[in-house]
Amino acid sequence: MSDDLFDPEDESGGEDKPAAGKKKIGFLPAVVIDILKWSAIVIGAIVFIVVVVVITVRAMGGGARADTTRLPLHSEYERGGAEMLDWFSQIGDVRGTTRDEVRRTFIVTPHIGYRPESDATLQELIRREIQIREAVAIYFSSRSIRELEGVENRLRVKQDLREEINRIMVNRVRDVAFSRYEFIEF
Repeated sequence: MSDDLFDPEDESGGEDKPAAGKKKIGFLPAVVIDILKWSAIVIGAIVFIVVVVVITVRAMGGGARADTTRLPLHSEYERGGAEMLDWFSQIGDVRGTTRDEVRRTFIVTPHIGYRPESDATLQELIRREIQIREAVAIYFSSRSIRELEGVENRLRVKQDLREEINRIMVNRVRDVAFSRYEFIEF
């Protein structure tokens, strides 16, 4: 008896009923409505995620301005302010090993500071880039890790490299800085 209630043979399709895949709501097809609905959900999720990330970063202190949290360099304490320099940064990473018994790999990225008005210095740095890379590699390879690690040694390394680069060049460089200064034990 109960099977007779759900017998599909009794149903007849009328012409006034739309087909299953072509359902229309108003003047837009159902597919367009579904696409718009999911687009709104995705955009809402993205906005929610961005808001949460911004609030979290600000709460953790990452939204502070860089000039308010900047610590002065050691050289700024000594001179009362750093000289404004242009920086030659095309040397890239210099890698090699120290002269220790247990060799340690060094990876340094030197940047060379020169006076902004000195275009001749920039041109010479470009022409002598390979010589400067070689001088940096030889300097680090001829020293032990004890002579290279630490703040005081790093300051001495910067001064020694500046003097070495000035021996190579006709025009004088003012400073050497490192964006990467690592020693890895293998």
